[in-house]
Amino acid sequence: MHFEEDPTAFRPMKVTASKDIPVGFETEPFTKKWTLDKGRIFQPWPKSKTFHNDYPSAHDLNLSAPIEAGCQYLEYMGEFVIKFFGKEHLGAKLSVSFLGFVYPEDEVTIKGIVREKIAEGDAVRLTLDISALNQRGENIMAGTASGLVH
Repeated sequence: MHFEEDPTAFRPMKVTASKDIPVGFETEPFTKKWTLDKGRIFQPWPKSKTFHNDYPSAHDLNLSAPIEAGCQYLEYMGEFVIKFFGKEHLGAKLSVSFLGFVYPEDEVTIKGIVREKIAEGDAVRLTLDISALNQRGENIMAGTASGLVH
């Protein structure tokens, strides 16, 4: 995958949530790249060396390299909710399971498929199956996201 000038920049989706989106609709995927420098921002490295920011500490746990903290790549799913349902949308629901690790220089692609549409008053609740795959095609996180569309 070729990244533009800043792979972490927020870019809106071309198609966002609406009452007209059909079940089976696949959202536009977006990709994030994790670097060890990003991981070190969130931890007081080098003062504190952990398996999230230090190779020897990761090797002590039989990991090949440091791994991204789960809260960091959970944010990718949060960004998905904001991009699809809108940044003013409050009350969206997100439920995910962590299935794998994110290593330095991994590219993580997030996408969703509309699974269900349910009327709630004058609104429609869209429920999507969401996933995050690395560049090797491994599913590192999966779950559901839902939100009301007025």
